[in-house]
Amino acid sequence: MSRVYPIRNCVQTVGKDISNGAYRDITGAILAGGKNERMEGADKSFIKIGNTSIIQKTIDILKSLFREIIIVTNSPSDYKVYKKDCHIVTDIIKDIGPLGGIHSALSHASKDAVFFIACDMPFLHNGVIRNELDYFNKVHCDALIPRIGRRIEPLHSVYGRNLKHTVSDFIKSGNDYSVRGFLETVDVRYWDLDDTLFYRNIFKNLNTPEEVERVKKINEDKIKGMA
Repeated sequence: MSRVYPIRNCVQTVGKDISNGAYRDITGAILAGGKNERMEGADKSFIKIGNTSIIQKTIDILKSLFREIIIVTNSPSDYKVYKKDCHIVTDIIKDIGPLGGIHSALSHASKDAVFFIACDMPFLHNGVIRNELDYFNKVHCDALIPRIGRRIEPLHSVYGRNLKHTVSDFIKSGNDYSVRGFLETVDVRYWDLDDTLFYRNIFKNLNTPEEVERVKKINEDKIKGMA
């Protein structure tokens, strides 16, 4: 069983000079699974909120934090335009969902840890990510997972690269391909956050065309100002 260590919430960006690639020992990884049936076959990464696609905004934020960025996708040709800024890789073990993407990124990363983000989160917040990374650097654990109440966010989380063999063995056992199941086998610390509209929007992901339309009506600047 994983060990639970609640961590106090901190909304404000850490007060230090952060230049491009400040987190030199951490890789940023985007999990871009590809086509989605509930989205009428569209790739969620390329949905535009305002004038910018989700994938471009995500890359821009990660570029300000990491020197190494990986995109894990089953449609690498769709992402070739991003080769200048990112390593484009595919799942080493196919058709097992997000856990396969986590395994692939951990296997390709050259840094000590990997920050994972899903490709369909339109309201990423640079300051929240920085706080999460700073906490991870202060504590000793295999993975740091945000948590709001009982809801965890394993695809906005930090995993130690040392887990690449552990996740490989877990997958090969064939008993469970869920990220939650895997986390039960390693040393996890949960970053407990307040259940506010601010955080609910930060961790919002898009699964249907209706959700996309609702999100497009949200004023992003107003959301960021609600902390």
